[in-house]
Amino acid sequence: MAGKNNIENHILNIVQNEAVKEQSDLQELLKSRGYDIPQATLSRKLKKLNIAKIGGIYKIIEFGTSLPIVLNMQVSDFGIIVLHTHPGNANGLAYYIDQKWVDFNKDTPKNSGILGTLAGDDTVLVVIKNKEFIEKVKNLFYELFPYL
Repeated sequence: MAGKNNIENHILNIVQNEAVKEQSDLQELLKSRGYDIPQATLSRKLKKLNIAKIGGIYKIIEFGTSLPIVLNMQVSDFGIIVLHTHPGNANGLAYYIDQKWVDFNKDTPKNSGILGTLAGDDTVLVVIKNKEFIEKVKNLFYELFPYL
């Protein structure tokens, strides 16, 4: 267990002090510190540590501080919502939405109606289970971003 926490501390230290652009770069930095970690394991650890690629660089996401501003929301009739943010903020927002409302663990369903997200630089595509969930998901976003 100490080794597990130790590698996580190294990951946090590297991300806070280096401009890591790719997971392979992070793997090499960890390897130079004596940790040879598979990409899939590293990816899971990044998720656990709230680390996501924002603006092309891996950063720690602080959910307690503030969420990115959503500039506008567009809704299709087919179960897709598009959220627009400032450049570099879409990935963090998509990660937040996935963690808060997407059913990754089928043992504790969230029943939000959101299947997942896809993030660009300043745009988040939110895929909804079906059109019956559109109003529910819109209301979740209106509660989170009352200024929309």
